[in-house]
This record gives sequence, structure tokens and C-alpha cells, in this order.
Amino acid sequence: MNSSTYWDNQYRNLMNNQPQKASSYYNQSFVDKINDAQKNIDNLVREKDKSWSSVNQRQDDYDSFYGGMKKYGDVYKESENEFGVKNAQNNYEKNKKALALAESTLNALPSTINASSNRVLTQSQRESVYNTLADRAVRQRDAMQNRTSAYEDVWKNARQNQSAYAQAEMSSQWSKLGDYNNAFKIATDKYMDAEKRLMDSKLEKSTWQSEYRSWQYRQYGNAQSVWLGKMTTALNRYMQALNTEMTLKETEADKSIAYSNAQIAQRNQEYKSNLAESLVNNYQNRQQARNSASVANAGGFFGRLAYLSSR
Repeated sequence: MNSSTYWDNQYRNLMNNQPQKASSYYNQSFVDKINDAQKNIDNLVREKDKSWSSVNQRQDDYDSFYGGMKKYGDVYKESENEFGVKNAQNNYEKNKKALALAESTLNALPSTINASSNRVLTQSQRESVYNTLADRAVRQRDAMQNRTSAYEDVWKNARQNQSAYAQAEMSSQWSKLGDYNNAFKIATDKYMDAEKRLMDSKLEKSTWQSEYRSWQYRQYGNAQSVWLGKMTTALNRYMQALNTEMTLKETEADKSIAYSNAQIAQRNQEYKSNLAESLVNNYQNRQQARNSASVANAGGFFGRLAYLSSR
């Protein structure tokens, strides 16, 4: 197998067996952890949705109760009959008027003594009548004043009880509203806790997915290194074979050139030898010709004719 055939086979085999994509590498441990995280996410999503429904319900309960809360003035007014405030006030006002009348009667008593008598009274008689009437009027006034004061106390006490009741009712309402608010806050805290745990679970899944991808790329990198090592080895072997072939070809070429140079040198030598031999022959011929001419000259006309004929 020559080097080109070897390289073609190796290259084709290596290209047909390149490392798989990173995503094709499988690890059951990572898959289990990711699946567990997803199950936890699904559970927490349901828990979060349930918590959110509870939050909405508690909000509705709060809004409904708050919308039905009575104002202090309304509670105070509605409790009037319950504590007899109106009746006590009426009794107080009625006795207050009676007291005012008794005071007026007492004050007008001196001027009414003569008017109420059929005869003119003496000073002593007037004083006696006045004392008698005044004593009775004072007793009536004092009795009315005591009664009025008692009714005023009853009225004030009724108003205090009414006010205390209204305040207690308002306090009870605000306390119940606080309970609704606390229930809403508890539901909100549960929802926020579910939301936080859901985010943590999503982060956990994302972390496992990231580590899984890192593991896959490491496997791919290792396989790629092995594959590149095989490709480098095959390429180096091919290059070495090419270098060897080139060296052999260069050696053959050098031998061919040396042989050609030797032949050229030999032909040059042969040419030089032939040239030298030709020069020698030519020189010898010219010498012979001179000698013949000399003979011809010596023979006269016929000698030269014979010389020319020989040429």
C-alpha cells in the first residue's frame, strides 16, 4: 500500500468516525438528579398555586369583613335603646323643665301671695303665708332637683355604657379585622415560601443541567483529543512516507543527473579526441600537399598538371 492510498483510507475512516456531539453523551446519575428536581418543581408549582388560591380567599375574607365594618357613630347610635339612653335623656329633660318651673314658682312666690288672697294681708300674715308656701316650694324644688340630678346621673351612666359598648364593639371589629389580616399574612408567607422553594428547585435543576452539559463537553473534548491524535498520527506517518519517497526520488534524480553528466563529459572527451585527431590528419595532409607541390614545381608544367589532377 503506497502512502497516498494509506492516507486516503485513514482520512476516510477518521472522517466517517468523528466524535459524537456533546449532547449524545449520556449519564444516568445526572439524568436522575435532573428528573428529581423537575418532580420537585412540579410539586411546588401545585403548592404555589394552592397557596395563591388561599391568599386570594383570605384577601376576599378581609375585604368582605372590612366592607361590612360599622363606624363608631353608627354603633353608638344603634345602642341607644339597648342602654336606655334616650329614655334616661327624656326623663332628665322632663325633670329639668319641672325643676325650672319649681325655681320659677319659688322666685315668683312673693308677688303671688297678695294676688292669690281675697283680702289684703298684713305684713306678718304675708310672711306667714310666704314661709308656708316657700317651705313647700323649696321642698318641691329640692325634691325635683334631686330627681333631676338622679336622672342626669342615669343619663350620663347610660351614655358612658353606650360609649363603652361602642368602643368595645369597634375594638372587637378591629380585632377581628386583625385576625383576617393575620390570616392573609400567613397565607401570603406560605405563598412566598413556596415561591422561594420553587425558585431554589429551579436553580438546582439548572445547576444539574449545567454540570451535565459540562460533563458532556468534557467527554466530547476527550474523544476529540483522541480523534485528533489519531488524525495527527496518520498525517505524520503520511508525511514521513512522502518525505521518504521524495528522498528516494531525489536520490534517483541525483543519480540520473550524475549519469547524464558523465555521458556529457564522455562525449566532450570523445569530441575533443576526434577534434585533435582531425587536426593532426589535416596537418599531415597539408604537409603532404606541400611536399607534392614542391615535386610538381620541380617537374615543371607536367608536374603541376599531375598535381592538380590528383586534387
